[in-house]
Amino acid sequence: MKDKFIYIIDHMVSVSDLGRGKASGIINTVSEKQEQYIVVKNNKPEAVILSVDEYSNLIEAKEDFELLKLSIDRIKNSDPESRFGIGDVIKEFGYSDKELEALEDEVDID
Repeated sequence: MKDKFIYIIDHMVSVSDLGRGKASGIINTVSEKQEQYIVVKNNKPEAVILSVDEYSNLIEAKEDFELLKLSIDRIKNSDPESRFGIGDVIKEFGYSDKELEALEDEVDID
């Protein structure tokens, strides 16, 4: 825990320091080492500097979490009698198990 505290302290930068030429060095560190910095204004944390990759990952995780919450809410509030299973869908579209197995190798699902 002490190491984490020291890391945080070492990665705090004031708005004034950014304006005095430290911004370029910090941005290089963030980009190359994937580290984050907390920007402090008037002794209060105001922003975080992080790499574009980390930001993109955070946005994607947030979107995934929101979709998960929406899915859970829909399942909780749905009528179990109105749900369809995979067998129902296959039957509805008139596919056989053999046809699906034949397509299995052609479809790449991530």
